[in-house]
Amino acid sequence: ESEIFRVRLDKAQAVAAGGHTPYAYSFAPTHSSAAFAEAFDSLSPGAEDASAEVALCGRVMTKRSFGKLAFFTVQDGEGTFQLYLDKKRLGAAFRPFLDATDGGDFVGVKGGVKRTDKGELSVLVAEATLLTKALRPLPDKWKGLADVNKRYRQRYLDMIVNPRVRATFAARARITAYLRRYLDERGFLEIETPCLNAQPGGAEAKPFETYHNALGLDLTLRIATELYLKRLVIGGVERVYELGRIFRNEGISTRHNPEFTSIELYQAYADYEDMMALTEELVAGAARHVAGGTSVEYQGASIDLAPPWRRVTMAELVAEKLPQFDFFALHE
Repeated sequence: ESEIFRVRLDKAQAVAAGGHTPYAYSFAPTHSSAAFAEAFDSLSPGAEDASAEVALCGRVMTKRSFGKLAFFTVQDGEGTFQLYLDKKRLGAAFRPFLDATDGGDFVGVKGGVKRTDKGELSVLVAEATLLTKALRPLPDKWKGLADVNKRYRQRYLDMIVNPRVRATFAARARITAYLRRYLDERGFLEIETPCLNAQPGGAEAKPFETYHNALGLDLTLRIATELYLKRLVIGGVERVYELGRIFRNEGISTRHNPEFTSIELYQAYADYEDMMALTEELVAGAARHVAGGTSVEYQGASIDLAPPWRRVTMAELVAEKLPQFDFFALHE
């Protein structure tokens, strides 16, 4: 890897010596990959749109060179697109650009539009710019990033080579935006409460401990938002919530993070039936907004989130699984 790093650094320095920056300040694209594909969807295989002038940018994922022709697969935030680089069109800039670029680099291109004989929509490049020189290579394009530990420690690499991971992050962002919008539209106020607590409360969990230098005070990171939100209800905020980070100094795994996001909400004059109805619609509405419906797939199973959900007590659930166990005898 050190040799690859040195070679790539040499390339960056060569670009700079030639009067160009290997780390450009900006680039103005006219299309994203998705918008590009949609705008020229009707272009037939082998055809060119001579009147089109497009500008796109992204990260080089693969390079294929065939003498006077080269093809790059470039990835942006919405997908991938192909660059069609022809020496006849690029002239003297063709070879220096190919020599300077590697997988992982960011490039910006301008030109026309062509669909290859094989049906691949491409930017027919007339001008190509190296925007950012990557000094380290991407993970192997065939093996990908299979090491689970590295995937979680270097999520940015995971997102580069696994588009489904990026899609998960995007879906999560849409879910949290929906939760806030749903509650805001129903008169709830989101109020930020303190993360530093003199006394942890609202849950049973071991807190992270810290020290406030100016106050000379031992503090903990919050393990729940509950107590401050309830105080806001006491103060007259009749509908309140907080979607925020919680810190619990306990176990850790790929499915359990000591730092995580939770949402707690409180509504005056409402009971548990009201909260169940709200929770149903909140979850089902988020599914409709993000997944397009209330039926979702999880670990090979289909789950229907459409209301109404089954209402059942804890005692009834225990009795279903353990008929011989008398839940109500526990208080004796």
